Amino acid sequence: MHAEQRAMFDALRTNSDSIKGADLYFIRIDEEGIKLPAGKPYCTICSKMALDLGIKNFILFHKQGIKVYDAREYNNLSFSFED
Repeated sequence: MHAEQRAMFDALRTNSDSIKGADLYFIRIDEEGIKLPAGKPYCTICSKMALDLGIKNFILFHKQGIKVYDAREYNNLSFSFED
């Protein structure tokens, strides 16, 4: 299970009335607590779940800086991901 899925399930359990229109932040952290850049959107399970729950934005830390993706854009990018 991805961290994004865990975050969405946790939000459903604890703050279900606040999910619609929420932002989901994602950052990778290594064992020493150092921030690592995220890759391109690729997980269609996470992106569809976010759309179904009404998440507004995915916010990722990339090498070039922070990028805000509208949930629909993130979903489209996930479905068009090429390795």
